Amino acid sequence: MWRGPSTYPLFSMMSPPLSQVLAAFEKPSQNQIGEILLRTLGRARAGVGSADSGARVVRDQVLAWGAPPDGFIVRDGSGLSRHDVITPETIIRVLDAMRQSPDFRTFYDALPIAGIDGTIRNRMKGTVAEGNVHAKTGTLDMVRSLSGYVTTADGRLLLFSVLSNHFTVPTREIERVQDTLAVQLAGMRLAGGTR
Repeated sequence: MWRGPSTYPLFSMMSPPLSQVLAAFEKPSQNQIGEILLRTLGRARAGVGSADSGARVVRDQVLAWGAPPDGFIVRDGSGLSRHDVITPETIIRVLDAMRQSPDFRTFYDALPIAGIDGTIRNRMKGTVAEGNVHAKTGTLDMVRSLSGYVTTADGRLLLFSVLSNHFTVPTREIERVQDTLAVQLAGMRLAGGTR
């Protein structure tokens, strides 16, 4: 009895570890890597390498970090879907969970650095935020976001998230306000010493 053709792999290729891929993903905001990572998470954690299975893995993890269930919806790995939604509170929960992770330094170093590299290489130059702010941008038509970490003038690490949607002013004005906020945070001195 004929059972049909058997399937077997023609070749396989090992990916570099995530610690090496992260900067190539975060600094230029490389959307294809985001899509592949989402499917890889689905395959590794749920046994199915699809966007839906990866989104469930991400949802479960973000909920485990304490984000409210109505604070986000994940549809893809790049964030380009107009059906992706997230609140600043949820982003702060994720940033704080990463801050407490033993892999924080790898994550932190992979983020774009103000005035130095990545998607914010031309922003905040010549300010106290240059070389200090490590943050991820989000960019769509009428959407600009900036979320990450900044160290105050007295050495305290702060987490911040600024999301701007459906604005009617020029994009450069939105980015100017975001940059101004980050610069203000970098120049702050907070009571209570370092954290």
